[in-house]
Amino acid sequence: MKVIVIGAGASGLMAAYELTKNGAEVIMLEAENRVGGRIRTFKPPGFTFEIEAGAEFIHGNLPLTMRLMENAGLFHVRAGGKMYRASESGIETDAGNGEDWNLFYEKLSDVKHDMTLESFLNENFGADDFADIRKGVCEMAQGLDLADPAKVSILSIKDEWLSDEPDYRPQSGYQKLMEYLYGQSLANGLKLHLNQKVEKIQWQTSSVDVFSNDSVFHADAVLLTVPMPVLQEEKIKFAPPIADMTAHFHKIGFGEVIKILMEFTEAFWEKSHPDMGFLFTAGGFTFWTQRKMHKPLLTCWIGNHFAKQFENVSDENLIETVLEKLSAAFADGSLGEKYSAGAVFRYTKSSQFGGGYSWRMPESNDAITEINNGIDGTIWFAGEALDLESAAGTVESALNSGRSAARKILKL
Repeated sequence: MKVIVIGAGASGLMAAYELTKNGAEVIMLEAENRVGGRIRTFKPPGFTFEIEAGAEFIHGNLPLTMRLMENAGLFHVRAGGKMYRASESGIETDAGNGEDWNLFYEKLSDVKHDMTLESFLNENFGADDFADIRKGVCEMAQGLDLADPAKVSILSIKDEWLSDEPDYRPQSGYQKLMEYLYGQSLANGLKLHLNQKVEKIQWQTSSVDVFSNDSVFHADAVLLTVPMPVLQEEKIKFAPPIADMTAHFHKIGFGEVIKILMEFTEAFWEKSHPDMGFLFTAGGFTFWTQRKMHKPLLTCWIGNHFAKQFENVSDENLIETVLEKLSAAFADGSLGEKYSAGAVFRYTKSSQFGGGYSWRMPESNDAITEINNGIDGTIWFAGEALDLESAAGTVESALNSGRSAARKILKL
């Protein structure tokens, strides 16, 4: 069995790992000049330590991620911390708490039938007295899930937001895990071709020709692990076309985000709020700390429609805006003097990934089931958007999906 895997992110690398260790011949084509996809651990200019430009958290006690990390000799540390909200009166501890929030979580736990988050809020919190909770919930969905409240599935929100499992971080970064999967696959015969942007796939049952740059690669099957927007926008052409499958791609949401990382001379927030994990501010600016690791690093996360406002703002001006937000929140005009380095990473529609990560609509699960059936045992798909066993948009879902697709191919 000869398989072409398109994309060297978490899902593609997991699929290659599974395929090669079971004897399949695998060619991997990656558009970028490195492996990892939306995972990238490195030290940008001006920083004194490595940062995570992309994926960062392990959302719960995730079996596949944890087992692979153990096999690779990698360690994780607890994340978490309290959620705070900045207001005109200062930094408050009621983010995600309070009487209205308790009622929201109570109503959320009772949901049995799917609908959009917006419909759920209108049905249960439509009165004027609930304006603040509606705003807070929508900001959280936009900021953390990158989701559109008018389209996102309330059952997917329920599964994620009511989870009581702790969050972790890979101690040495996610890139080490990607390097482990790549190294194991390479030892088993993987052939990786970087800087190969796939343009067209010509296919018939049990035969594919993949056209990339000026090269053509042939195999018995192809597994596409590219981000969902690449499929939705038909950036890879199929001959013959796969119109029915393309319609399913559009039933999955995908959000945009800008991630700004800032190193300071000291972790100034630990003096006043040593237990701070997250800080929500007006305008969709979400901050988080490196709690437990005690690094003088803050991440600013600007999700979905909030990110569109800064599409044409330079990195330098955006960092200046973020520092102003922080200075106002902490009532500290000296933060600019404590700032030492910054980097901006844009996961927007215009980026090579087409966005940050996926979220689910009420119709997504049925679409994902159809997509995971593949086409004639020849064309297959995997990625963080396509795993029904774990939360969308996570490294665990990417790994699960890649492994599942590989196992289906191995049964042919």
